[in-house]
Amino acid sequence: MTVYVCLHCEYRFDTEKGDPAYNIPAGATPADMPDDWVCPECAALGIEAFIAEEE
Repeated sequence: MTVYVCLHCEYRFDTEKGDPAYNIPAGATPADMPDDWVCPECAALGIEAFIAEEE
């Protein structure tokens, strides 16, 4: 399981669960998101705003 964490607001989503509240499907990673994707909590731009935490 991998959890991605926003470096700006610490929003987290689990790749196994996704985040239905923000329409992030299970299995998705930041690399799967469109180029203009932003953090759903703080609007930080792009995949560079996220780091992976292995659990």
